[in-house]
Amino acid sequence: MNAVFPSYVRSVVASASPLAWPVSGQGFNECSFTSIANALNLLNGAPRYRKEEFIREAGLFFQPRLGGTLPFLKASQLRRRGYGAHFGNLSHTNAEAVLRDLIDRGVPTIVDIYPAFQLGRLRIFGQHATVLVGYSEPFHDAAGTLHEEYYLLDAQWPALGAFDLAFNDVDRNGDGQAELFPGNRTLSRTEFMQLWTSRNYCPIFHSPADHQAWYATTIRREPGLPMIGRVIQAIIGSDDRFAQE
Repeated sequence: MNAVFPSYVRSVVASASPLAWPVSGQGFNECSFTSIANALNLLNGAPRYRKEEFIREAGLFFQPRLGGTLPFLKASQLRRRGYGAHFGNLSHTNAEAVLRDLIDRGVPTIVDIYPAFQLGRLRIFGQHATVLVGYSEPFHDAAGTLHEEYYLLDAQWPALGAFDLAFNDVDRNGDGQAELFPGNRTLSRTEFMQLWTSRNYCPIFHSPADHQAWYATTIRREPGLPMIGRVIQAIIGSDDRFAQE
């Protein structure tokens, strides 16, 4: 089997070889820290980071019996190591355009799925951190069924302790062999948008300069906020708007 993805797949890592995916599963409620380590290892193409490093650093901010940690802390842990990152919210814009642009640039992005905390109609955080690693153009399988998909690196999929990078590889073209797909979890476009209710995202760039250059050209700057507004956005995610809208 060739270690390539189907032609209709866009992935942050071009190769489908397991050697190009130095990732691992998580322990109980360790999704945020495991997602950081997995995303950085994909970005660097080598197993440089382990989840335990980020867990130790979080200290009392890691409370597995209370759900894990605060989602917005991801960006600070990444910036502390010299990477470009921020914790943003895409609720008021073309969120898919932003995410697909990041994937096309080879930028792994942590997205929190499943609603966990909601204030009125506002979904503040997602329950489970995953790494968005790819998407597909619309395509038909061997039976003629139309698909449009997103691909995640979910460190507890299909279950805690059962992480398997090949779990979402499946025969779509009917040749009797499973095609290789990015990550380990496939969601249809509809499923992904339904599960990603918070619209929080944390893109991870090699450097702050790379992140700033992307932000300046892709995200439309909003008028300055008062201090209380900046504090709120630091917690729930900056209100990012796609510049081309």
